[in-house]
Amino acid sequence: MKKFKLLNQALSFISLVLAVTYFLLAIFVFKNNQLLVPSILILLIVSFSVANVLMDNERVKIKLAVIGTFFTILLIVFNIYNNSGLKVESPTLLDFYGKNLTEFLAYAEENNIKVEQIYEYSDNVEKYHIISQSYSFGTELDEIDILTIVISNGPNLDKSVILPNMVGWSLEDVSEVIKENFLANVEIDFIFSDEVAKDVLISQDKRGQVKRNDVIKFVFSKGTEADLEDVSMIDLRGKSLFEANLWLRRNSVKFKLLYDFSDTVLRNNIISQDLAVDTLVDRTKDVTLVVSKGKEIIVPDLKNMSMEMITDWIITNRLNISYSDEYNPTVPLNSVISVNFEEGAKIEEGTRINLVISKGPLLMRSFNSLAEFRTWANTYDINYEEAYEYDSKPIGSIIKFSHNANTVLTLNDTVTVYISNGSPIVIPNFAGLTRTAATTRCNSLGLKCSFVYGAYSTTVTKDSVLTQNKTVGSSVISGTSVVLGLSRGPAQTFTVRFSEGQLSIGNADQTINTLRNWVNKEYPDVTFTFVKRASSVYDNDGFIHESSPIKDGSSVKQGSSYQIWITKN
Repeated sequence: MKKFKLLNQALSFISLVLAVTYFLLAIFVFKNNQLLVPSILILLIVSFSVANVLMDNERVKIKLAVIGTFFTILLIVFNIYNNSGLKVESPTLLDFYGKNLTEFLAYAEENNIKVEQIYEYSDNVEKYHIISQSYSFGTELDEIDILTIVISNGPNLDKSVILPNMVGWSLEDVSEVIKENFLANVEIDFIFSDEVAKDVLISQDKRGQVKRNDVIKFVFSKGTEADLEDVSMIDLRGKSLFEANLWLRRNSVKFKLLYDFSDTVLRNNIISQDLAVDTLVDRTKDVTLVVSKGKEIIVPDLKNMSMEMITDWIITNRLNISYSDEYNPTVPLNSVISVNFEEGAKIEEGTRINLVISKGPLLMRSFNSLAEFRTWANTYDINYEEAYEYDSKPIGSIIKFSHNANTVLTLNDTVTVYISNGSPIVIPNFAGLTRTAATTRCNSLGLKCSFVYGAYSTTVTKDSVLTQNKTVGSSVISGTSVVLGLSRGPAQTFTVRFSEGQLSIGNADQTINTLRNWVNKEYPDVTFTFVKRASSVYDNDGFIHESSPIKDGSSVKQGSSYQIWITKN
């Protein structure tokens, strides 16, 4: 019996470890919300089962068994509900890769999905079809904030391609290269040639790196003029202008082109010809072809149409579109602010429609950093001011804004951002502190102290603080620079001694230079200035003037300034 009890306890602990492991895996590894509820219920059931095994009190064991049974029933009910089809599944996002934009926008409107459209060139995805979507197939729709879709704008005609030298190639092979590289401005001509076989390329004016929309001229051989045979007119109606041009030039048929709107014939396809099919061509006369400009398109009131309707109209009429967007406090989100064609204007296929779409009112946001706010404000030309205040937040942190989050901003608004200068530091009185003590005090307060030597003092010992450039008790930010003036100690007094050898009789300037070097060396930190004065006693220049404030034997003191007069007649 004891062995079974120990086995029961061991199995209970193992089941508890597994239940905890399953719970942690569901949260951190599987990351599956559907596993969270059953993992919690299993953990509770096992926990009460383990408690039951360890408990000796029969009344408590019965209560634990009842609670464990209750959670077991919940687990069974949850699994039945979850797998019976009774659970209401949230609709999920479809895969729209390669699908038509109109089809997608109808789906987005039906499911109240906010959409951001980005247009990119693509050689592989047809124009106005979806290249990619920002949320993957199967994402629940209620998890989608804004769905960004990338839409094909067709091949980029400004793109550069490498065009080989195809001289000597057949017309069929050259045409294939033109098609594969989406060359849009190809001119093909035919000339007679006695050396080159018919339908073989004689020359091309560009090769190597070219742009798809560059004008590129190809010249093919028509064979010899003697080989030219009569030709009967074929039916060019419905063919592309490129195909018609190719046939006419290949067969030396003169022609002229007229253009007209057509509701039934595609743009740049042939509507009609003035020479009947199977009629022998007279090569001295022109064959007139009427080329379709596509149907005449009347621009509707685009400002009062939804984006779905506008897109459908553009695609249906084979127009080009250019989107830009901006915030607008009066025009609703995704509505048209402006368009480059007014209602009623007549346009043709291929015309570019430039739409400015409203992003709705510009709302104040929340920001994690000052740099993030500055980037946002500069991007949207928002006027802003920065005000600095003392605060417990770290220096440079945002304290608050003048406008609350989600407040509507207008172009005339100025947003003030209040920035923390950190907690204020009160400038102490450094007077009398030694240089070492002052440095320690600065570092402890977060100040940057520098030292200069100041005045002489009989009350403050040398190398102790005599002055400071910040007022005692004033508040500053961390890192503020404080300049502390150190005492030079008591000033010394000197007795000035001059000798005749220092005087350059007849040259006042030379005497001054000699004396200046002397006094600066012998009497440090005493300032001397020299003045040249006329003398009534000495006839020559360069003597120390009889009335000079400083003469041989005069007393001078450090930190003071004195004049020495030199005779100059």
